[in-house]
Amino acid sequence: MDEKIERTEQDKEKLSAGNSTAPAQETEEYATEASPKEESSERPPQAEAPAGEAEEKDSPVTEEDAPQAKHEAEEPEATAEGMKESPEEAEAPKEEDSAPEEAKEAPLELAKPVKKRKVVRKKFTKPAPETPPPPPSGPAAKVFDALSYAGLPLLIVFAAAMTFLEVWQVRDLWFSDEVRLADAFMNLRNGDWLMLTLNGLPYPDKPPLYFWFMEALCLIPGVTMPMVFFLAVAVSHALFIGSIWLLARGTGHDRRVAFASGLIALSCLYISGAACYPRMDLLFAAVVTLGMTCLYRGWIKSFAPFWLTAGFLLMGVATLIKSPLGIAFAVVASILFLFWRGTPGRLNGRDGLPGFLLMLLLIAAWLGMLYLEGHQDYLRDMLGTQLAGRVLQGGHHAEVWWYYLAAIPIIWAPWVLIILFVNWFAALRGIPAAWKSRRENGGSSWLWIWFFSGVAMLSCVQAKMAVYALPLLAPLAVLTGRSLLRLTPGRSRCFFSLTSTILALAGLALVLVDVFPLIRPYVEGFLPPIPAVVNPWLDALDGTMYMGGILVLLAVVLLFFTRLSMPGGALLVTSIGMIALLQPYHFFVAPSMDKLLSPRAQAAAMAEKVKEGYAPAAFHVYPGAYAWHLNEIMAPAGKRLVVPDLADEKARDAWLKAHPKAVMAMPKADWEAWEGKPAGAETILTAWMVHKPYVVAVFNEGAPAAPSAETQAAAQAPAPEQTPEVPAQIPENTPQAPAPTAPAPETPAASAL
Repeated sequence: MDEKIERTEQDKEKLSAGNSTAPAQETEEYATEASPKEESSERPPQAEAPAGEAEEKDSPVTEEDAPQAKHEAEEPEATAEGMKESPEEAEAPKEEDSAPEEAKEAPLELAKPVKKRKVVRKKFTKPAPETPPPPPSGPAAKVFDALSYAGLPLLIVFAAAMTFLEVWQVRDLWFSDEVRLADAFMNLRNGDWLMLTLNGLPYPDKPPLYFWFMEALCLIPGVTMPMVFFLAVAVSHALFIGSIWLLARGTGHDRRVAFASGLIALSCLYISGAACYPRMDLLFAAVVTLGMTCLYRGWIKSFAPFWLTAGFLLMGVATLIKSPLGIAFAVVASILFLFWRGTPGRLNGRDGLPGFLLMLLLIAAWLGMLYLEGHQDYLRDMLGTQLAGRVLQGGHHAEVWWYYLAAIPIIWAPWVLIILFVNWFAALRGIPAAWKSRRENGGSSWLWIWFFSGVAMLSCVQAKMAVYALPLLAPLAVLTGRSLLRLTPGRSRCFFSLTSTILALAGLALVLVDVFPLIRPYVEGFLPPIPAVVNPWLDALDGTMYMGGILVLLAVVLLFFTRLSMPGGALLVTSIGMIALLQPYHFFVAPSMDKLLSPRAQAAAMAEKVKEGYAPAAFHVYPGAYAWHLNEIMAPAGKRLVVPDLADEKARDAWLKAHPKAVMAMPKADWEAWEGKPAGAETILTAWMVHKPYVVAVFNEGAPAAPSAETQAAAQAPAPEQTPEVPAQIPENTPQAPAPTAPAPETPAASAL
């Protein structure tokens, strides 16, 4: 046995004679003696050679350690072979020949794993420097990046700048919702704070919380009617823009995406228009957005009673502002999101139950107080006619099921164009990754689920209006902002180039609206007939050329002075242009629209007759259209005046019999179609409102009967065969005969109709 070991050592010395040192030889001897003992204790002798080969393949060695590893792997093989073979010296040359071959092949086999490991490391380490966004280049992009650090306060300042002139220079209230809500607010201040009344009748269409909000704003010195209406919508607009920023940050997006989301909502034409029309929709959308943000923060945690309680309470507040639509958004989106996330058990969590019960308790408190006050009919009308009726029947707001599929792209202008430039193939390829990381990165999933489930739910409701989808624009703004900042330079350049072109064309159209009355005599012969409904608007609108000039200037700045390949900077420039766009609207255009949208002129004519003892009424007019203006003009010391709304001919005739002296407003078409008018009926005013002319007529039972339409036509035509009795009545009726058509020349549209 000792002879075999000595022979093996001699063979190794021959192989490493040219490059072995004394320390190396000692190491080799130690390895030769130690390795057989270690392997023999762990493995049977038959498996020693294969085990050595497996260790060579799996061991993470480098090229520097290759010689030492080679000797450690070869010495056990030589020892095993020496123990099996006979001790003949003729076998030694074979060992010498085989050893160099293994020495030549071994480094090649050991080098392969090293190369693979280096390649694998590069795959994981190389993309790391590419993940941060590139530094902004260009003045606008740098300003956008700098302002994003103060995104929330800056967005609120921008929103205030957009609506400042609206509050400072108060216009008149318009038909129909503004004057109706104003009358309900004045009745609330003079009566019951739990139940709304409109024109002397219960008004179950809206809850009272928004009107409480306006009453709180009236505590500010100098805020009176109607300024409080415009201040309330301006504050609601700022809250909605701020809630979108909080939604973006709450769902895990960075400051740049949050700032971009707010700017997109700020420059959306529909949201800007909603900020110019005093209603509770913007405040409702803001509270719903805040509630959905809190619910998301609660659902992604294992136990979050604060977030869930805050979210459900905000949904209860939204219900008291407008409708239970916020609760429907929250419940449907929460269920779908938790199933998508794979945690439906969170619905049974103890942390969500207190908030849900508090939400129900908040709503039940208001309903209970109404019941205890004796307003059972009001509750029945609100829950039955208003709520269930709009969901199941729709009334005069009933639309087709695909209404929102067409409405949302329109109200999301101009940002709806981004769908043409998003890399949808990359987005679809990212769905598997989103599915795998749905628990860690669920912010985008929450936004998509909220938006699509909301659209589906609104489509199931029979009553459909574009303003119902206003809360859904919050998640859409965040998704659009994220997609915009992810556009490649080429796609960003194409998107903003197309947007600039459309803005320029819209600006030229607004300029043409202002100058068309001047050039109309010269070009009218070359144009098709203009609809009669358009003529009053062309004659009344003033200042649209300033709005058009701003849009054209914005397009020029974007195309020639902005680096469109940087979407952040181009978005900032667009938003500033939209803020500037509303300034001439508030200063010039909106006041010029008073004569077309405000019923003040008709209410003033009615007020003059009311002072003479005439009873006011309205026929075939939207309920509550004249009550607020009439009370503002008359300023009664006691109870507010009521203008009965007569829906059909029977109600009209019965009311006229009960009131011999009356003044009534109605559409001009109804007046002309009325045959056999009562005695003393004549018109005192013809005025345009929205899309058709209206007349104000007085009725005096003591006066002779007004001639019918046939008699008027006969009186206007030459009639030699007329009997003497009719001419005898003509002197008395000559002022009344042309009365329905005499005021018509006040507007070209009225004469055309």
